[in-house]
Amino acid sequence: MKKFFGYVRTLKNYWRYPKGRHDILDFLRAVLLIGALSLILILALRWLI
Repeated sequence: MKKFFGYVRTLKNYWRYPKGRHDILDFLRAVLLIGALSLILILALRWLI
């Protein structure tokens, strides 16, 4: 559990800097895009099959 809180603390520190904030937002945007496309593909394939 200590390790998890260490990661959270590191991300909070990284968020304080403009480059870190930009990197984190880019990562979240990519995760959301991949998730949305995966959901669309899964729904399309279920509809077709």
